[in-house]
Amino acid sequence: MFYVYGVSMTLARKVAKKKCSTHDGVHPNRRLLTPEEYQAKLDEMTAERYKKMKPQRLSHSLSTPSLCSQYIALANTQEAHRDLHVRYRKSTGKTNPKTRKEIFSWVVYTGGLAA
Repeated sequence: MFYVYGVSMTLARKVAKKKCSTHDGVHPNRRLLTPEEYQAKLDEMTAERYKKMKPQRLSHSLSTPSLCSQYIALANTQEAHRDLHVRYRKSTGKTNPKTRKEIFSWVVYTGGLAA
């Protein structure tokens, strides 16, 4: 299974919305921001988050790398994205000593055989 990883403006806005406050200042001088001020602050935080965020999983499970490349092409037409790439799960050859389950890692797909 393959996944598309990257940073999108939607994810950055979602994270910024959680951190952005509707108030300014501390208790004695605290005031409510106007909608315009809040939107300007949110846009600034979104742009900052977009630059600093690590790539996250953007797509659901896709069966082939060609579907991932189609997803990337479509995503670029919709909104701003950064660092789009394809990853897949690869076995590390190790097992967890407590659960005896195999340990996997996420590897960037470079076009070779994903085994």
